[in-house]
Amino acid sequence: FMVFASMEFQNDGASAMYWLVLAYLFHTIGELSSSPVALSFITKLAPVKYASLMMGVYFAATGLGNKVAGIVGEFSSEAGDGTIFLGITIFTVAFAIIVLLMLKPLKRLTHGVEDEERELPQQENFELGDEDLVDKEDTKRRR
Repeated sequence: FMVFASMEFQNDGASAMYWLVLAYLFHTIGELSSSPVALSFITKLAPVKYASLMMGVYFAATGLGNKVAGIVGEFSSEAGDGTIFLGITIFTVAFAIIVLLMLKPLKRLTHGVEDEERELPQQENFELGDEDLVDKEDTKRRR
């Protein structure tokens, strides 16, 4: 969308606000769709001993991505908006294709973890407190 916005700006000297709204909309939808899936794969693929560490690495990689975005933003004034947005589009499409190609091997690595998931058995007559404590409180209330 931002490629089209920069092309419109080059032609008319202004671009419509809906290009920016659409870009933010699709970024938000993409983030909300990809983050839970990535975190789920991390918890399924990482050994239990290193699951927390791998979650930290995931969030550190997100921070590194933000740093790279800042560096790209610095160079955008030299290359031009259209070139930068087109480069980002090509990179993300290529990365999406790589992820789609890796999806089947990644699912094989989970060793059927999703198939083994089941609900925890429900406990009947579960009491939250100690019976003696509950009896003492009932006695106090009755007085």
